[in-house]
Amino acid sequence: MKTILHIGQFNQLRLKRCFMNQIAPKLSNGLIRNGYNVLNYNDRDFLRYFSFAGYKKMGLRRLNNHLINYCLCVLPDAIILGHADTIYPKTLAQIRMLLPKIRILQYNVDWILPECEIGNIERISSKLDVVDITLVTTGDVALLKQFKRPGNIVGFLPNPTDTSIETLNMFEVKNPPNDICYCAGNTSRQFGNKNVSPQEIVSFIQKKVPQVKFFFAGIDSYSRLNGAAYQKSFASSGMGLNISRRNDVFLYSSDRIAHIMGNGLLCFMDKRAGFQTLFSSDEMVFYDNPDDLCVKIEYYANHPQERQKIAKNGCLKYRKEFNEKVIARYMTDLLFFTFDAKKYSFPTVV
Repeated sequence: MKTILHIGQFNQLRLKRCFMNQIAPKLSNGLIRNGYNVLNYNDRDFLRYFSFAGYKKMGLRRLNNHLINYCLCVLPDAIILGHADTIYPKTLAQIRMLLPKIRILQYNVDWILPECEIGNIERISSKLDVVDITLVTTGDVALLKQFKRPGNIVGFLPNPTDTSIETLNMFEVKNPPNDICYCAGNTSRQFGNKNVSPQEIVSFIQKKVPQVKFFFAGIDSYSRLNGAAYQKSFASSGMGLNISRRNDVFLYSSDRIAHIMGNGLLCFMDKRAGFQTLFSSDEMVFYDNPDDLCVKIEYYANHPQERQKIAKNGCLKYRKEFNEKVIARYMTDLLFFTFDAKKYSFPTVV
């Protein structure tokens, strides 16, 4: 049995994001269910613990020293880093020196367009010389290749679902309380060819199809949901709107796609994101522009049986091909030299 140290955001002290970003727990679940000994290391919670009287610089130093000693204690075969920006590259280099056989993978679930998120690109790039593998939730080959270095591996990371977390089968519900849901923050989103606020998106749809019942949270004056309240919100609707900050980057989506598809809602996606390469029109609804989106929302709101059929097809496919065990196996195949691209239905390494 191999031991994997998973350093990431498990959101235990910071309740504000509790249950919203579930990628780290899902991946750990998948690793455990695949037979690995997994040690979860919440770097941000440790940083708060080590930052005496709020002195973050001292906390960072103590955290990184603790990680080195922790690795010497538990002797992991691999380290997986999920947005572990508190961990210095020199710390990982020292761990590699002390444990020469260790393998290290970093994953990132934010966008990587230079004009949009240069800070995220810098955070990923800072560890490229000390990790073996870099995976990002973007399928654009040109964008991924900016992280390619001699001897390392760079690839696409799908957003995983987990039926112990996404527990709903909304495709079984003919008449849910609302037609469609959209949970987001107030950050601007790409809608058609414009960047607008989520409130403007909702207002546009409501004006075009006023009879459609909307559920939304985190938008304008509507409170952002956390914890179980966020999870349960998907029980309110039969359809889900998946509009990310950018919708014209190949296979980029926030993890909202896993929440919608995994819970059995009918998912609406901008066609420019390219997910029709993974899903058919019998599994997901693709729209060309905002007006086309409104037409399709109205149609499926008025045709529940068709909505249920497509949502079921999409949910079952997502649960089969993008579940936590499949995505965790993809990672360990790369880590432990057993990778075969033919085992996966999605683009893998570049």
